[in-house]
Amino acid sequence: MPETQAKETASRVIVPMTKEDLIYLQLKDFKDEFRDSRKELNQRMDRLEARQDKLDEKIDKLDAKIDSVRKDLSARMDKQDEKFDKLDAKIDSVRKDLSARMDKQDEKIDKLADKIDALAGKIDSAMNHGQIITISAIGIAVGVLYAVFFK
Repeated sequence: MPETQAKETASRVIVPMTKEDLIYLQLKDFKDEFRDSRKELNQRMDRLEARQDKLDEKIDKLDAKIDSVRKDLSARMDKQDEKFDKLDAKIDSVRKDLSARMDKQDEKIDKLADKIDALAGKIDSAMNHGQIITISAIGIAVGVLYAVFFK
């Protein structure tokens, strides 16, 4: 690069530029670009922050809805638990009633079994008497036949 370069001024006169002038202009351009980039980044950040604020609001609303739904579900579950408790109590009551009825039926069946056993004893006794009478009748018949045939 040549040591001096031409520089155009407002009067359109070309003035030779030194290396320092060129570096100064480049630094100034860099500084202007940096400032513009910073402004653009600040604008982007402002837009991002605005979006983030909207998202935060939406998240807060969703949290509130979730809490509301959770409370509603909890209340519903409590009602269902109460209903189940009542059903359990009814089932226990029916179970006790059935158990009492079954106990009464068992008592009746036991009484009937005792009566059957008593009748079976009488029937056995009657059968024994019937066998004795039958044997006695057979004995008498044999005696009569003996007397008829052998006298």
